[in-house]
Amino acid sequence: MTSGTLFSEDVSKARSLIRITNRDCDMKKAADALENMSADGDSEAQYLYGLLLFTGTCVQEDRKAAAELLGLSAAAGNAPASVAGSEIAKDPEGSRLLELMGLRLRGERGDTEACRKLFDIYEKGEPPANKNHVEAVRWYTVCAEEDDAAAQSVIGFMYLMGKGVKKDRDAAVHWLKKAAVAGNPDAMLHLAEMYDAGLCNTAPDPTEAIKWYQAASGAGNADAQYRLAGMHMMQKTRHHDEKKAVYYLEMAAANGHEEAQYQLGMALAYGSGVKRDPARAAEMLEASCRSGYQQAMVDYANMRFEGDVIPKDYSKAAEWFQKAADSCNGYAQYALACMYSNGYHFAPDDSMAAKYFREAAEMGEVNSQYALATFYHEGRGVEKNLKESILWFDQAADQGHLGAKAFLGMMLITGDGAERDVEEGIKRLKESADGGYFEGQYYLGKLYAEGGIVKKDMHMAKKYLSLAARQGDRDAIELLEKIRAGKSR
Repeated sequence: MTSGTLFSEDVSKARSLIRITNRDCDMKKAADALENMSADGDSEAQYLYGLLLFTGTCVQEDRKAAAELLGLSAAAGNAPASVAGSEIAKDPEGSRLLELMGLRLRGERGDTEACRKLFDIYEKGEPPANKNHVEAVRWYTVCAEEDDAAAQSVIGFMYLMGKGVKKDRDAAVHWLKKAAVAGNPDAMLHLAEMYDAGLCNTAPDPTEAIKWYQAASGAGNADAQYRLAGMHMMQKTRHHDEKKAVYYLEMAAANGHEEAQYQLGMALAYGSGVKRDPARAAEMLEASCRSGYQQAMVDYANMRFEGDVIPKDYSKAAEWFQKAADSCNGYAQYALACMYSNGYHFAPDDSMAAKYFREAAEMGEVNSQYALATFYHEGRGVEKNLKESILWFDQAADQGHLGAKAFLGMMLITGDGAERDVEEGIKRLKESADGGYFEGQYYLGKLYAEGGIVKKDMHMAKKYLSLAARQGDRDAIELLEKIRAGKSR
């Protein structure tokens, strides 16, 4: 709020004179009145007259005087003047600044086209303006009050979410319903979301949510169609209806909704709620992939790689793993690395495998951390580096990877690539063995059989070696046979 004279009767008259919708609009008369009120210290008049001075509208352009007046107005608490003053301070002579101040003046005159532009500028933070949701709401409210349904929907959503204004359920419903009645599907969707999620202190009401989702769906909103599918899929609710769920999923998919295309593709692939149709499943999943949905890329690529539910196609698998990997999907990077490592679709290339293992490992993908560690341990695709190896084994072990724990344990016991730490090494090895990893069981059984590093214990040796042998570990089988042969003699 500004000082006591803000929106005084005289300023209101001056504002009326500058409104483009006023038949009696008289900018020269308004400028004279605002000049006099500014001199008398009226902060609102100082703000408006400052805009006239800065743009040279009906007065001689004087940017310095404009900046001084806006500063006085801001000091008195006028928020718009404070915003305008800070913009002027950045670049007083900038051409884009003059354009912005011109838009502000047009906005104050009730020009809805200027107000739409100002909303975009402050919502996005386009220079020389900073992002400012309060200003964005202020300008777009002008459009909403002129029955712009798109603006009403946005302003209602702002009140619903508390963006640029305090959360206000009544204001949100007021603007959203006005827009919805005018046929705005986004407003219908926001009303549905309000009742669905219980936003802004609204009691969740699935029936009311479905009503508004259906309205938005009928207006062609794909998000509403997808949400309806989800609500009808929910088990153990009175709205559960598999046929309706598929109906809305089909509708949303046809309207290009990437998640709906994915969900429908997966349902068709596995026959979940619909008749199994691998060809159409592939069509839907590819459509979702082309829309940029990463989960679709990864799952569809996996299906093409495995060939269990959709015909095997390594070329398609590589294509979509690559697209997902380019978007920093750790699993896709891991899958590409495996394809290069094992020669699926690509010629075997350990250096490319190491490249993608590293990218995925740095994203936190645990299997890639383990694989990269083994590559450094063996010098495969990279120069052998035991310190790097133990670093990545440690990363994977911390995420619970049993193989990494086994290798890390042995490296710590032997001091291979790290400072020797037998106690920590045994601990890691035991975690791996007790977790069911055959190599951890073999290594630990071997240590108990040999003694030295740990106290010799043939009972414990046989226990862990037997566990590894049952998983088919040849080294464990061979060592067990030697132990038994030695005992029988």
